[in-house]
Amino acid sequence: MLEYLFFNREIAEKFTAFLDKKSLAWEEFIDPMLDTIVIKTSEDIADDLWDELDDYHEVLGEEDQKLLEEAMQDTDTETNAAGIYIQLAGGKQTVAQVNPDVMNRMLEVISMDEFNAFVETIVSSVENPDDSPICHT
Repeated sequence: MLEYLFFNREIAEKFTAFLDKKSLAWEEFIDPMLDTIVIKTSEDIADDLWDELDDYHEVLGEEDQKLLEEAMQDTDTETNAAGIYIQLAGGKQTVAQVNPDVMNRMLEVISMDEFNAFVETIVSSVENPDDSPICHT
């Protein structure tokens, strides 16, 4: 099963409408630990459709992230939160919570594309360990 994670009901419903439009069956699961909405669909689909789902989820993920950050800002206590969506092998996704001040400082000196490439490199290295010397890569 492919799993797609959402924090906001409205965004999850946009994704399920897309799945319906593509005639794909799906299931919804609420993760009580993270208070997230997980949409599951079969991974037995054509590669181009799989790519289309991932691309659309990525677009919605940015919108979902913004809504999450807005919802988590508490103007009375000035509490902020930040998270990084991480796409794992096999279609699983997760969110890594990070200190928003650290995230803002990083994004002052590198672009979002550079940051995403950095995170993808780390994820790939964790999922596919390589103990060869760096000078050989």
